[in-house]
Amino acid sequence: MSRRLAVAIALLVVGTVADVWSTYLAISTGGFVEGSPVGRTFITWLGPLRGMLVTKALGMAVIGIPIAVAGGSRRLVATLMCAGVGGLSLLVAGRNLLLVAGYWP
Repeated sequence: MSRRLAVAIALLVVGTVADVWSTYLAISTGGFVEGSPVGRTFITWLGPLRGMLVTKALGMAVIGIPIAVAGGSRRLVATLMCAGVGGLSLLVAGRNLLLVAGYWP
């Protein structure tokens, strides 16, 4: 496994844990609204944890399929999928914390 792929996988794990934790925290404050209509649908159908995980898997497919079609190697596709979803998850976790702190409308 390449170093970049290992870092991307670590980013995915950290981002996912941060997103799930901060979403539960935001839900407990009562003011949480899922920003993504796709995420909102899966969370409604499957519950918070499974809905978020399915949304992340779908996000990985949305990132990975065009790269694979363009001729990217499996390692490149996996690296960009993990890093992309992990990075977006960290941004969402930051948004959730700002929401809880009262700095997000």
